[in-house]
Amino acid sequence: MSFILVLLQPLLTKYLKAPTLDNKIQNLVQKSPKGLFIKTTLEILGIFKEKGINMKFFKICILISLLVTPSLIYANPSLTILSYSYFSDEDADSRPGEQYYNFFQPILNTYFNTVLTRTNHARLIKRLSTNEAVCSFNLIKTKARNKQLVFSQIPTYMHQQRKLFGFKNTLKDLPTKVSISKLLNNKHTFAIVSSTSYQQLDAIFSDYRTQVAKITGANSFAQLSQLLIHKRVDMIIDYENTMKMNLTDTQFSQLESRDISEYPEFINGYFACSKTSEGKKAIALIDNYMKTPAAYDFLKQTHHNSTSPEVAERMMAIYKTTFNIAQHK
Repeated sequence: MSFILVLLQPLLTKYLKAPTLDNKIQNLVQKSPKGLFIKTTLEILGIFKEKGINMKFFKICILISLLVTPSLIYANPSLTILSYSYFSDEDADSRPGEQYYNFFQPILNTYFNTVLTRTNHARLIKRLSTNEAVCSFNLIKTKARNKQLVFSQIPTYMHQQRKLFGFKNTLKDLPTKVSISKLLNNKHTFAIVSSTSYQQLDAIFSDYRTQVAKITGANSFAQLSQLLIHKRVDMIIDYENTMKMNLTDTQFSQLESRDISEYPEFINGYFACSKTSEGKKAIALIDNYMKTPAAYDFLKQTHHNSTSPEVAERMMAIYKTTFNIAQHK
């Protein structure tokens, strides 16, 4: 809109010599969002007509408006990509978000003007549940989220399952794979992050509320490991890489982990958007993009960088057989 004012300024100076009129137009322009472009243009032209501007100048104004209208009317809609904070180290936290954003940006920018924003996990889920044009990636599906969000068909990341963590002395008599239900039944205490889903364990935790501390707010995943290391709870459930990022080497060396019998080997994380027209369009773009060889190459590199070669290959085999992602021939 300010572009119109720049174009009209010389003509205003020549024909009007009226600073009060110029101020009135300036106020209109500043208050007008792009979506009200045509309405505001007509209001500005109406002001000119009220001031007795001759028809020649009036037609010039209309011509200028017609010339600049298409670029504004057809400007790409905005879409915010939310990257969530797991780690207390901001540099470590920003890297995976930037990598995924850089991967998705070219396809999303064919339709949107995108921007990357970091936030904590609780706020991310809350914003995705609104009418705001926002998306994120690597989110685990739940029944509640399926009602509130739209998800991609193909996972953007395959998570290794969370593990049970506790002090060595606490876990010393437990087998390599444990049942969380049995541990809760034996009166052990846990801490969990309220904004995330523990999948098969969510219903179990709800039955033992007096033994489960729920963490909310910023840096909730960092708080989770701190509750354990300061012995406020007996055990927590978390990803190993998250634990290592939030604890010192000395602190982590005091702990042990166990596999969880209620969990399958891997859990899928998906691209997810708000249930808006922008969100649904973004999902359609991502679904097509995720079937390409470029997506396969990105996923292969990402999973090999985050886990062992053996585990990464098992994950990529699932991508090929279950989700039929194309590879380079």
